[in-house]
Amino acid sequence: MTSDHTVLDIDRRLQFLGLGKAELDQMEGLVGAISRALPQALNDFYLKISETPEVAHFFTSDEQKADASSKQYEHWKKIVSGRFGADYFRDVERIGVTHARIGLEPRWYIAGNSLLIEHIVEAVVRENWPTVVKGGFGRKPKITGNEEKLAKDLGLLIKATMLDMELAVTSALNELEKQRKMAKQEQEEALEMLAMALERVAEGNLVQSVDDKLKEKSPRLGSAFEKLLNGLGGLISSVRETAEKVEADGRAVGEASRNVAQQMNVQVSGLDTIVHTIEEVTVSVKAVAGQTVHADTAVKDCCKEAERGQEIVSDASAAITKISDSSGQISQIIGMIDELALQTNLLALNAGVEAARAGDAGKGFGVVAQEVRALAGRSADAAKQIKALVSMSVRDVEEGVKLAGSAGSAIGNTRSSVESVGGLIGQIAEASATQATRVDAINRDTVRLAQDTKRSASVLHNTIKIGQQLEVSSSQLLQLVTNFKVRKSGHERMSALSAAEWG
Repeated sequence: MTSDHTVLDIDRRLQFLGLGKAELDQMEGLVGAISRALPQALNDFYLKISETPEVAHFFTSDEQKADASSKQYEHWKKIVSGRFGADYFRDVERIGVTHARIGLEPRWYIAGNSLLIEHIVEAVVRENWPTVVKGGFGRKPKITGNEEKLAKDLGLLIKATMLDMELAVTSALNELEKQRKMAKQEQEEALEMLAMALERVAEGNLVQSVDDKLKEKSPRLGSAFEKLLNGLGGLISSVRETAEKVEADGRAVGEASRNVAQQMNVQVSGLDTIVHTIEEVTVSVKAVAGQTVHADTAVKDCCKEAERGQEIVSDASAAITKISDSSGQISQIIGMIDELALQTNLLALNAGVEAARAGDAGKGFGVVAQEVRALAGRSADAAKQIKALVSMSVRDVEEGVKLAGSAGSAIGNTRSSVESVGGLIGQIAEASATQATRVDAINRDTVRLAQDTKRSASVLHNTIKIGQQLEVSSSQLLQLVTNFKVRKSGHERMSALSAAEWG
């Protein structure tokens, strides 16, 4: 309903436009002409609207156009009648409010009224334009119409139509301002509700429902907030599950790291023992290698001594052979001595016989012969003894030759064996040297492995510290995300906390 302030404001407008009672009464005389022109004017107007896509969509049926045309017809009659009463004010305000609510821009309203005014002005001008009426016989032509009145009528008509459009546009603008203020107020209320809801979200409540008022005031904002809650709820749920898994994995990693650290400590201790053992083995192998070299040298010296012994045995065998040869020659000499003794004995016998024949003269010679015979006998006995001794010496020399040969063979075999042993000891010496080199390399590698293992143990201890920090951080993260109230799995809603609980 139009307010008193609006009525007073209309009065001031009428006063400013110079539309007093006399002017309004004069303008009321145009009702007939305008009423006759309006039907065609409105018909042309709505035909134009149908051809204009920007405004055609405001009318969905011919019945709607006919109803609007009828109301416009009555409204224009009120305008022309010049009676700007309460009904008129309600109508013009309703027109402006309707235009604002449906989103009709003022330019289209003004343009449409211009089309109607064109028809109305044309009708008023045609009906009131001065014309010459021929008189009867003997009478002068008479001019009908009043130019001043026509000009006055057109001016009043233009003022009234402009006032009507201004009131409608003002009502539309007022309605738009009212809508803007209401929208601003609703926006502020919606933002306030959203702020309160976001504060609850900040406190961890993700199971709250969007206020119905927020949905009504701003459906898009309500939908966006619901998506925010669902997205954050899903995200926090995923983070919670991940945090629980991270915490469990952190505990498992920590436990495994501690077990590995214990095993690593045992391994480090074992490696230290192995390193010491290998160092001792290295020293022992190097000592064996050195002793093997000495043994190889000793064997080579032994081979040389055996070679010299074989040469000495060969020389002894040669000397014994010479002795055997000399024994043969001695035997021959003894034979000759034995034969000489036999001949001497025969000569002594013959001399004795001759001495006996000689008698006393031959006694002395017989004695000599007797002595010679005795000497020959002793020479023969000595020769026999020497021969026996020489025979024994020959047998001993032959046995010595055999023994010397056997000794030479044995020494030769010993030399061969010693040479074989020397070759084996040489190979053992080379193998021992190679083994000593490899054991030394193994020792270095083992020492390096022990150092690497100690460094790995140090890194592992740092990893354990990091794992412990991870356990603490994951526990804190889990505690943090547990503070959020989210929907349970299976889309089951958790009971919302009371307003008092959430402050």
